[in-house]
Amino acid sequence: MMKKIRISIPFFACILFACACSGSRRSAADTEEARRAGLELQTIMDMVVSKQVPAIEFESGSSRLLSSSFRTLDMVAELLLKHRNLKLSVKGHTDDVGSAEYNEKLSLNRAVAVKAYLMLKGVYPDFIRVYGYGKGRPLVDDTSDKARALNRRVEFKVTTRNWESVY
Repeated sequence: MMKKIRISIPFFACILFACACSGSRRSAADTEEARRAGLELQTIMDMVVSKQVPAIEFESGSSRLLSSSFRTLDMVAELLLKHRNLKLSVKGHTDDVGSAEYNEKLSLNRAVAVKAYLMLKGVYPDFIRVYGYGKGRPLVDDTSDKARALNRRVEFKVTTRNWESVY
């Protein structure tokens, strides 16, 4: 039987919204678009917290997305398609079970799976960057099952800046 890994509240609790522009001041229209996108991201986060939409889930030990994740990812894709100047960093994290090398690869592959899904929904691939941090950046420094579940997550960081000025 397939065991589900639940990436729950930390997934959206860790959505970070960075509002800045590369090298020059943003126009009033850019500022307003960034503000509205931030509000929409907050709405998605609130829906996950209240369990109106499911969290991102993968098969255990795998980067295969479970279909229960699609609704939430569809909302993220819709947001990115609506606000075409937004860029998205997808950051994968794992718990502390397994080797560092295994977890870094798994976390990166999960971030890649999220990117691939968003691309299928029409998000331009150059507007998404993926990172895998493995078990190196835990939210909770504990080995309990609950803490491990919190550490298994995918984080989003959204920006309106050019990639060159972000990283």
